[in-house]
Amino acid sequence: MKQVRRYLMAMGLVFFASYMWGQNEDDVFRYSYQESLGSARTMGMGGAFGALGADLSCLTGNPAGLGMYRRGDVGMTTGFASQKTKISIAGQFGNASKISGSTTNIGIALSYPSVNPDWPVSTLAVTHTRRANYNQSIEIEDIPFENSLVSTFLGQAQGYSPSDLYDTFPFTANLAWDTYLLDPHPNGNPTSYISAIPQGGARTSKNIDRTGQLSETNIGFGSGLSEVVYIGITLGIVNVDFSEETRHREMPMVDSLELTEWTFRENLVIEGSGINVKVGLIAVPSPWLRIGTAYHSRSRLSMTEKYSTGITSTFVDGGPYEVLSPFNQIEYVIVTPSRFLASAAFLLGKGGIISADYEVVNYATGELRKSAFSPDGAYAFGDENEALQAVYGTSRMARVGAEIRIQDAFRLRFGAGMETSPYTNAAQVEANAKRYQASFGWGVRSEKWYGAMTYRRSWTEQDLYLSSPVLVDAAKVGNTHGMVVAALGFRM
Repeated sequence: MKQVRRYLMAMGLVFFASYMWGQNEDDVFRYSYQESLGSARTMGMGGAFGALGADLSCLTGNPAGLGMYRRGDVGMTTGFASQKTKISIAGQFGNASKISGSTTNIGIALSYPSVNPDWPVSTLAVTHTRRANYNQSIEIEDIPFENSLVSTFLGQAQGYSPSDLYDTFPFTANLAWDTYLLDPHPNGNPTSYISAIPQGGARTSKNIDRTGQLSETNIGFGSGLSEVVYIGITLGIVNVDFSEETRHREMPMVDSLELTEWTFRENLVIEGSGINVKVGLIAVPSPWLRIGTAYHSRSRLSMTEKYSTGITSTFVDGGPYEVLSPFNQIEYVIVTPSRFLASAAFLLGKGGIISADYEVVNYATGELRKSAFSPDGAYAFGDENEALQAVYGTSRMARVGAEIRIQDAFRLRFGAGMETSPYTNAAQVEANAKRYQASFGWGVRSEKWYGAMTYRRSWTEQDLYLSSPVLVDAAKVGNTHGMVVAALGFRM
């Protein structure tokens, strides 16, 4: 990852470069990296539900499962999600957690009997499903670095007059100049500067606060041929809501400097929407075996991004000085990769069910594109897409689940899964980027209603660059996502 990112920086794609380069391969990955959320039943079985049916979560997995309904269904799954983040860098550790409400699935399915005996029942359903949670807090405090972020701003400013900094670097170097982090060079050259932290480095704290979600409103239809083959299709309307506030605070390690501390703040708000299509098939070769397959098309997301920054500085003899950047808005398109799903389920009579899913997604096929309404000559994100193909590759997910029937009304559910690393070998990721998950739950059902509870936990590690890659190596970030959800539904 370090070599790839340094290659990008050489082309001008550093994190703190001019904001016109703000979008990168990580944005595509963020909206493609989803979890197997849905109803309490499917989550309790580890998301391994692709060969099963008659559940509202079929619309986001294998829509052919809608064909297995024989009556209508209305239900909701909601609860709480906890994101715990552990970060380690330079021998230091930081921990942070964030708790939020999370409605993972709500919807209705209406079944219609047919006069055609070969197609006895068809089902139309509408659901709203959470596909990813972005709520997260990352905190790292008081880490000594040999270099300061001011050095990055200094490198940007060199060769430009102060009057040109606003137009060239309005979000970074211009703010550093206006808050006295950059001073005129003693040589008198009007395009040369010196840093307020010329030596000794700084003790740095970094706080990142993220909120948001990726959700889908799905409209699906499914039916079955002679209870042997089931087919289904779903139209998914995707909605993205993501915001991030970053605070980078430094205190010089040399006490004799005039500067006592300074803070660089970034505020990012992203909204987007798009569509995709899912098609699926389930075959029933015997009463004890079901085999399923599904294809999820690429999602084309029209994104609107709003960005601003600010710097506050405090000196021994004055301050605080605070300057805010202009407000920037940009529109662009993200195309997420398609997915392929293969499933099998073994029905153990009245004893229960064992199921398994295998999913494949090639993250390198995602894309950044300019907006359809962009002017001629607008930036086309060619370098970012090349970086995406260099950093990300094919990831494979395996999920298994079981449902054990206890008497007529009660069920116990268990599930587990693993996703291979989404990164290529060329990315040189230091963290263990595999993602693991485990879940358990219970359910109760009668002829007219059903209820369930599930606890689900997933965990993974990723690299995070707290500053320019040249200034500091990657931090290792461990992410743990825990959820407790409850469901209530009624058969109609």
